[in-house]
Amino acid sequence: MKPIVYLTISLSLVNGLMAQDDIPLLMPEERQAVDSQATEFSEAIAPAIATAAKSTVRVWAGARRIAYGTVIGDGSRILSKWSEVARATGELRVDVSGNEYRQVKLSGVYEDEDLVVMEVIGKPLTPVKWSSETPKLGAFLAAPQPDGRLAAFGVVSVLERNLRDTDLAYLGVIGEPGYTGQGVKIHEIAAGSGAAAAGLKPGNVITKVGNRSISGLLALKNALTGVAPGTTIALLVEANGKADNVNVLLGNRPKLPQFSGDRLAQMERMGGAISEVRDSFTHAIQSDMRPKPNQIGGPVVDLNGEVLGITVARADRTRSFIMPATAVVNLLKKEAGNPAIAQVRKPDDEPPLPTGAPAPRGRGAPGGEARMRRHLADMQRLMDHLRAEMDGLEKP
Repeated sequence: MKPIVYLTISLSLVNGLMAQDDIPLLMPEERQAVDSQATEFSEAIAPAIATAAKSTVRVWAGARRIAYGTVIGDGSRILSKWSEVARATGELRVDVSGNEYRQVKLSGVYEDEDLVVMEVIGKPLTPVKWSSETPKLGAFLAAPQPDGRLAAFGVVSVLERNLRDTDLAYLGVIGEPGYTGQGVKIHEIAAGSGAAAAGLKPGNVITKVGNRSISGLLALKNALTGVAPGTTIALLVEANGKADNVNVLLGNRPKLPQFSGDRLAQMERMGGAISEVRDSFTHAIQSDMRPKPNQIGGPVVDLNGEVLGITVARADRTRSFIMPATAVVNLLKKEAGNPAIAQVRKPDDEPPLPTGAPAPRGRGAPGGEARMRRHLADMQRLMDHLRAEMDGLEKP
């Protein structure tokens, strides 16, 4: 086994302990060794997170800690997670370095990105210094606590992309499985799509997008990368041995159907507590770092201490999302909404199943066959969701 693999395993174990996850099958001496490495790792990374820690605050509502915040601008404002702040009850305040409490008041909301700006009462705090660096795939990231300790760390697992499916261009065709010829043979056309409006039919073969030859489905997806909804594209389409140019107006990708009984949310929560609002961000770097939901909103740095962005969500056991520094800076140039009339963006998941005694199960139980059909439908939707997630990885 190569040294880098040992390093990855060791860091994974350390990360698990720091996140207070239960790591199974560890002997007492192994757990002691990992504990020791966790301490050593925290001490080693302390210099890199020290400066950003001075611009990190904990946000409190009454006696409950609800989020982290990042000090911005001239030090008189704090950026944090809107959904956590909006749902909180009690007087809002922040603590700096774990020993100084300051009152804050809401001053603006960016609803689409689930971020809130708060005004600090009294003297300014230490503002963050943003970096224009773009993190590379696999680069190490760390999130500080206000007192200089490490809150979470991980690596960049997916580069910046738009998580809002409805912002992505949509052609509306499904390729024929197993087709081995040149281009993409259409198996199905989505009703109401640009492809349907342009008159494309199942059995047609798309061989070009503009001047770009298409070898298969992946090449077709890549040809549409970066193309905005509302754009008209030219396709070369073969039908009955004849090739014609067809202009197609791209629409917005439709929203996928959700899971009944909140099953997707249950699966996501299996790895521990997650953020209530955890998707549809327009600028998101994906990482395997595991901050707690009440540690979201603070800065994220690289190993040189450069602030590359802020955490915006803990999505599940293996995914957290970070808004890049350049996107944050551009967002803050826009006018924020009024907190008094802003709406909290709710997750797309449906309400959980009713609590109480478990219902009878099996084909012989009342409604058992219908329940089985619902479960099968849920599994199909899960597969559709995973396919859409994989498709999203191919787009910026």
